[in-house]
Amino acid sequence: QGWHQWTHLKGAMRSHERQRSAIVFASSLVAYGLPMAFAQAKRPDINEFAADWFLAGTAIPTYKSLLLSPGTPYRAGWMWRLNPFHSAYFDLYMTITAIKPEKTSVKNDGFAVWYVAENGSQALQNLTAQHAHNQGEINGNIWDREFETEEFNLMGYRPKFKGLGVFFTTGTAPSVSFVIADGTKAFKLATDIPAQDAMKIDWTNGTAVKLKIRVQPERIVADIEGQEPRVFQAPPITANGFIGLSSFIGAAEPTEPKAKGCIIEVKEFELHNKDPNNKDTSGDTSMVPEGKARKAEEIAEDVLHESSRFKDHRAESDAIKDLTNTVFKLVVETQPMRMQMTRAIESLGKRIATMEQSFAELKAELDKKTGHNLGAEFESIKSELVSLSSVASQSTQERHQKLEILHSDIAQVHKTAHSPDMIDKHLDKLTQSNSKVLDKLASEHRMMFGVSIAAIAFIIIAGLSLYNKFRCWEKKHVL
Repeated sequence: QGWHQWTHLKGAMRSHERQRSAIVFASSLVAYGLPMAFAQAKRPDINEFAADWFLAGTAIPTYKSLLLSPGTPYRAGWMWRLNPFHSAYFDLYMTITAIKPEKTSVKNDGFAVWYVAENGSQALQNLTAQHAHNQGEINGNIWDREFETEEFNLMGYRPKFKGLGVFFTTGTAPSVSFVIADGTKAFKLATDIPAQDAMKIDWTNGTAVKLKIRVQPERIVADIEGQEPRVFQAPPITANGFIGLSSFIGAAEPTEPKAKGCIIEVKEFELHNKDPNNKDTSGDTSMVPEGKARKAEEIAEDVLHESSRFKDHRAESDAIKDLTNTVFKLVVETQPMRMQMTRAIESLGKRIATMEQSFAELKAELDKKTGHNLGAEFESIKSELVSLSSVASQSTQERHQKLEILHSDIAQVHKTAHSPDMIDKHLDKLTQSNSKVLDKLASEHRMMFGVSIAAIAFIIIAGLSLYNKFRCWEKKHVL
């Protein structure tokens, strides 16, 4: 009955889990607007995208945008182009949307666009792998200590940078700052950034903000749609620079542990070569990968499962679960057999105990009928046979010793004798003595053999009588 209750409860739990999963999946379809999601799956080609860009932290490419920051406090995200842009004439087009929560106490919320001389992907690779992706340090909120030590504390990048930085910050009021630096000055948030000439633009209200940066050898022009362009003459870097994005959301106040920051998405990010002497567009790229519609049956791999750091733990958990199910099945299937074997062993023990009691009663009955203690008599006979055997063995050993002494005496006499006739006389006497000894041994052997035959006959007769008594007692009990 308990097993049926457990089976019914387990089935109900699974049914509830299936219903809950279906509700969550349907809600996801409604929230993200995935038409015909059961027939087709649309997502970017991650492998093709990773060949050009370095991703770390909270930066996640999706089929519709680049999610740079999900709004989680005390997190950072990075995306850097792996190769430099060799042209000194190029345009960068970028469209972002950001949604700020109604109430938040998160500090230093924002992101930055970089065009610098340093290879940002190489500079950040080890730090992000060892600390920003370290689950223990993330849970303990200590992942950024090594970034502070290595001086990567300005929106996820160096405060001393050489090139152009465009900073989108919230602060007391949302603003956009354009900063040109030669790598000698260290910029700080809330002191140098936002800059004094920062554009007061509310880029956190959910509307699209379009940024255009035109790089030329003699100047860099930064333009936000609807605002006055900013022109920077004689920039410190034009060609062979590295382009990247970084975001950082500071820690929330202790009084608001569930506070959120801005959710930042990059809708468009394009690079175009504008060199009049080189029309090669092979370097043109887009940071937001184009989603390709594919049928669900063509997507065989589970990207999250295959790339998870807990993949081996899941495999071990699955193996342990299978082993547990097998053991449970074995225990359930062998339970009736084990119970049957237990009952059979208990029954056999009772039968053996009954048989021992019956033999004891039979022995007492035989002693009563014969008037003798047959057990004591058998023990006496056995002890007499043992003593007789020991006496015969001891006598035989003594005779062997005498024969050995005799042989040694003969050898000694043979060595010391001077006349052959004397030796023959001695040998004759020894032969006669030996014959007498042999005759005596033969007679004693015959006597011992006769006694042994008589004892064996007595034992056989006694055994037959006991067997007859057993048969009579068995018939009496049967009847």
